Amino acid sequence: MTEKLRKKLFYGIAIVNFIMITIYEFLTPTMSDDVIYADAVAEANSFFDLFVQEYQHYMGHTGRNVAHIILRIFLYIGNKGVFNIAAGLVFTLLSLCIYACVDYKKSYDLRVYIGILILLWMFDPAISNNVLWETGACNYLFTAAIMFSYLSLYKRAYLRDRNSTPLFIAGMFVLGLLAGWCNENSSGGVIFIVLLFMFLKWKKTKSFTGFKAWMVSGLVGNVIGFSILILSPGNRSRAEMADEAHTGLLALAARFLRVTLTLKDNYLLLMLVFVVIAIAIGYRAGKTEAFLKASFSMLLFGLAFLVTSYVLIAVPDSQLRTYYCASLFLMTGIMNGFGWMVNEGFKEDLVQILATSLVTVLSVIFVFTYIEQGANLARIKREFDEREAYCREMAAKEEMVIEAPMLRPEWESRYSMAYVSDICEDKFNWLNISYALHYGLWYITGVDRESWTGY
Repeated sequence: MTEKLRKKLFYGIAIVNFIMITIYEFLTPTMSDDVIYADAVAEANSFFDLFVQEYQHYMGHTGRNVAHIILRIFLYIGNKGVFNIAAGLVFTLLSLCIYACVDYKKSYDLRVYIGILILLWMFDPAISNNVLWETGACNYLFTAAIMFSYLSLYKRAYLRDRNSTPLFIAGMFVLGLLAGWCNENSSGGVIFIVLLFMFLKWKKTKSFTGFKAWMVSGLVGNVIGFSILILSPGNRSRAEMADEAHTGLLALAARFLRVTLTLKDNYLLLMLVFVVIAIAIGYRAGKTEAFLKASFSMLLFGLAFLVTSYVLIAVPDSQLRTYYCASLFLMTGIMNGFGWMVNEGFKEDLVQILATSLVTVLSVIFVFTYIEQGANLARIKREFDEREAYCREMAAKEEMVIEAPMLRPEWESRYSMAYVSDICEDKFNWLNISYALHYGLWYITGVDRESWTGY
C-alpha cells in the first residue's frame, strides 16, 4: 500500500471515528450531575458569573477548575449539540495524541491507529462515564486530551532535543499549567512522566546542562497547576466527610486492596496483553540494553499506569472513572509495544498476518457491537425524552407530586450510565429530588415502565 493511500485511509478512519462517537454523544441524554450543574449555571447573570461560581466551587467542593469551567461554559451555551460535536472532536484529538506517543510506527500507520481506537472504544470499562456523559466527559475526556496533548508535545520535543524559543517556552508553561490542573491522580501521573524524562536526561549527561528551558517551564507549569488543584479548601472538606471502616495502617491496606481489586476486575486483560508483549520483546531483543531501548516508551507508560492508579490510596474512596487517564497510559504502553513488534522486531509473514488479522477481526466485532448498542442508546434516549416532556407538562399543570416511569431493564448498555442515573421508587432519593427540582416539581416517584399508562 502506498503512503498516499495510507494517508487518505488514515484521515478517513479518523473522520469515521469522529462521526461514530458524535452519534453516541447525541444519543446520550442529559442526566444526573448535568441537571444539577445546569440549574446552577442558569442562575449566572452573565458569562463572567461562571468564574465566580467556579471560585465558590473551588472553595467548597474541589480544585478541578479546568474541567468544571469547561462544563459550565457548555451548559451556559445551553445547546447540548455544541457539546456533542466538541466531545467528538476531543475524543478524536485524544486518539491522535496517543498515536503521536507511539515510537515505532510507519507513516500513517493504520494498524497502530485502528488498534488505539479499538482499545478506546472496547476496553474502557467506564466509557459511559468518561466519554459519553457530559459532566464526566468534561472531567475526564477533555482533561485527558489536554494532558496527552502536553505529553505528546513534550515527548516529541524531548526525543528531537528541540531548542528553546520564547514562544515554545511560554506555550509549554501554559499547557503544562493546564495539564497539572486537571485531575489529582492523572495530573500527578503527568508530572511523574515529565520527571522521569528529566531524570533520564540528567543520567545521560550527569549534569543539569542538558535541560532545555522549555522542559523546565513545562514542569514549573505542571507543579503550579497541580498545587492549585490539591490545595483547594473543598478537597479538605470532602476528605473530612469521608467515612472509612479502618484508620491508620489498616485504612491504607484496605485502600491498597481496593485499588488492586479494581485493576483486577476491570483492567486485567489489558495488563496481561502488556505482559505478553513485553515478554515477546524481551525474547526478540535479547540483551537487556536492547530490550530497554525497544520497550522504553512501553515501560514508561506502563509504570505511569501503576503510579496513577495506586496513588489513589491517598483518598478514602474512588470511582472507576478516576482510573481513566491511568488506563490511557496502559493503552499507550501496549500500542508502543505493538508498534515495535509489527514494525521493527518481527518481520516474519506469520506475525504480520496475525497482527493484521487481529486488528481486522476486532474491528468487525466492534462494528456489530456499535450497531447493537447504538440501538439501545436510541431506545434509552427516547424514554428519557418522553419522560422529560411528561414532567414538564405536569409542572405546567402544577401537578407538583407525580409518578414517572423508570427505564426498561432490557436496554442496559455499557455505553450508557442512564441506569445508574435513573429515578427510583424512593421519591426522597437524591436523584429523584434533583430531577424534580430541575423540572419545577416537588417530588417524582419512579414506577415500573411496563405498568405505566400515563403516555
